[in-house]
Amino acid sequence: MAKSRIKEGDQSEVLSVEYKYSSNESDDMVDVTVDEAEADIINTDGCEKLITDLTIEDIWGLVFDTESQVCEFYVKYAKCYGFASRKDLNAVDANGNINTRKLVCNKAGERNWKHLKMDNRQREHRAITRVNCRARIRFICHYRTGKWKVSVFESEHNHPLYLPKYRHLIAANRRLDEADKTQADSLRACGVKTCHIMGYMVSQKGGYDKVGFTSKDLHNHISKTRRGKVKDGDAFAALAYLFSKADNDPLFLGKFTLKDCRLDNLVWTNGKSVVDYECFGDVLAFDTTYKKNVYNKPLVIFSGTNHHSQTIIFGCTLLSDERSETFKWALKEFSEIMSGKLPRGVVTDGDRAMRRLS
Repeated sequence: MAKSRIKEGDQSEVLSVEYKYSSNESDDMVDVTVDEAEADIINTDGCEKLITDLTIEDIWGLVFDTESQVCEFYVKYAKCYGFASRKDLNAVDANGNINTRKLVCNKAGERNWKHLKMDNRQREHRAITRVNCRARIRFICHYRTGKWKVSVFESEHNHPLYLPKYRHLIAANRRLDEADKTQADSLRACGVKTCHIMGYMVSQKGGYDKVGFTSKDLHNHISKTRRGKVKDGDAFAALAYLFSKADNDPLFLGKFTLKDCRLDNLVWTNGKSVVDYECFGDVLAFDTTYKKNVYNKPLVIFSGTNHHSQTIIFGCTLLSDERSETFKWALKEFSEIMSGKLPRGVVTDGDRAMRRLS
């Protein structure tokens, strides 16, 4: 695909070009501030202008104060034209400060050939997302003025762009701002369902394309918020719950350890499990196949079988890791809780750390 290059002063209106920067101090520069309220509007020399209305001369004359404004502009430009952008190579000066920033289409580059020619590959290839698209823009920071100015620009893509009705679904264009998060959290705290919150915000902003996020994004935010609240007080809540169980069950027992003022390991059992272990505790199954949960701790179940061949639970433990020392602590504490009674046989899932205990 042929590329045309236009140097400064050319009056061409075609956008599919690449510019080469000339460091002439007499260039007319236009100071730009990015409008925070409208994603597709910028203030050019005091005049508001849609990004889609920018001409070649306008883009060539754009000047920004900071690198963050440069990146923000191209993100909005990409959203207006139906593609997503990402940061590419940069360059630094002698002091380590970035003085060149290149931004490209997210379909730039190609997948490494070695991933496509693996003979022993077990999984199917993911969809090809990089097709060597050449659309890009590059800014350089002038060493005297500290202003960021366009040095290379190419707008032509070698792949279809998103239609306007689908552009709000691009992952790079979806996010909940602080106002959205606060409103969603307030409505959820009042008992409003997530689907109803989404419907309310859609009607409030005038359509799904105006919201800026999808229903899945809202569900993820609310779920993350809920997990964060639980996680901050999970240790206290767990211990408080176990203490309340102990008040109603005189045989309820549990032990725990602390590390850096945090709950580290926890083992517990109730009265019914103590009685069952006394009767059917000759064989103990030590099940570690539950792996790790949302708290990144493995849950281990002590279980056995009664005289009806039914599985019964003797106790549970929440461990910090799967090391041999941790398993040894769990078995020791479980044995003490069960008045020192040891099983005649222990069945495990073959975990290497468990084998070291034998």
